[in-house]
Amino acid sequence: MKNVRSPLASVALNLLGWPLGIWLGFQAGKFLLGISDSFAENIWMNAAGVGVSLLLIAFGARWSLSRGETDSSTMSRILTQVISIFTAALAIYAVLELGSLGMNLGLSMIESLGSFGFLGNFLFQSGDILRTITPALSALIAGGIVSSGLGRWGQSLSERLPVQTARLVNAALAAATGALLFIGIAQVLNWFYEIGNPLYIFTLPAILGALGGLTLAFLNHPKASLPIGLAVYTVTRTIVNAVRSVEAVIMAIVFVIFVGIGPFAGVMALGLHTIASLVKLYSEQVESISAGPLEAVEATGANRLQTIIYAVIPQIIPPYISYTMYRWDINVRMSTIIGITGGGGIGFLLVQNINLLDYNAASTQMLAIAIVVSLMDYVSSALREKAV
Repeated sequence: MKNVRSPLASVALNLLGWPLGIWLGFQAGKFLLGISDSFAENIWMNAAGVGVSLLLIAFGARWSLSRGETDSSTMSRILTQVISIFTAALAIYAVLELGSLGMNLGLSMIESLGSFGFLGNFLFQSGDILRTITPALSALIAGGIVSSGLGRWGQSLSERLPVQTARLVNAALAAATGALLFIGIAQVLNWFYEIGNPLYIFTLPAILGALGGLTLAFLNHPKASLPIGLAVYTVTRTIVNAVRSVEAVIMAIVFVIFVGIGPFAGVMALGLHTIASLVKLYSEQVESISAGPLEAVEATGANRLQTIIYAVIPQIIPPYISYTMYRWDINVRMSTIIGITGGGGIGFLLVQNINLLDYNAASTQMLAIAIVVSLMDYVSSALREKAV
């Protein structure tokens, strides 16, 4: 990761592609959500939508892969890209229909299951969450795709253009990217401090960002590559370390103030702290892998992707499973402390029963926590044995 380098045009177009792709993906997600809403209350239409979408997805993916391997003409590539986009849209629609199916099944199960109606409510809530987050997920996926495509185009431009033309293109792209980044930072500060003055949240940040981008463009050679890998690694590591330094209990208190008392605050606190901790553990595991398999696979002429698949992934799967299950174990135990701060969950019920002197219920909940932790340890061990 640290050794990855890219020309300025590629980096600038990569960054500019993110907001464009996010906007396009979000609009596509909203459009598909509107289509799905037309059949949201018909459980049979939901099931049919999921089934037909999965069949078309399988056909489209298989056709695109086989066509890409046998035909490299321009028309074939365009047709393959169109079918790939259509397949991705079908995948988003299938997820939306799956969410509707879960909501309808959950509603029908709440009354029919009686005392176990909470299972139906869980299914209903899961389907609702799935439908809610799908437009955002489609926006992120589209942002990554558009950003990657524009980045490759920028790489091609940097290689083909003459030096003077490349310098002008770099200057324009760097100015636009710098202005966009500074405006984004200003919007975040405006959200915190409610500045509200367009001069300070739009005009001045855009001017400063554009000047910074122009300076970077003219100081660097048009054909030079920037250490983008090292920059991304350093920024990501700094953010993760900052988030990880804040205890989950403190995060729970902050989220209780933001979103109110309840399970959602606890989920946000544990989720954010878990992501930061796992990113740290995962990155260190990747950095400490054995170099022998890498050299052996590279000696066969494998490209970067093949090296990752055959030399890196087999070495990191067992520790990844171990770290993930261990973190799950920690979260189950931390949920008790999170509940004490008002984050909801079994910890909130445990404290409530202790305050009500209902020690029978409290002891049952403590026993349930111990059983869940023990079961997760056995599951983690079994998964590691299969992965090795």
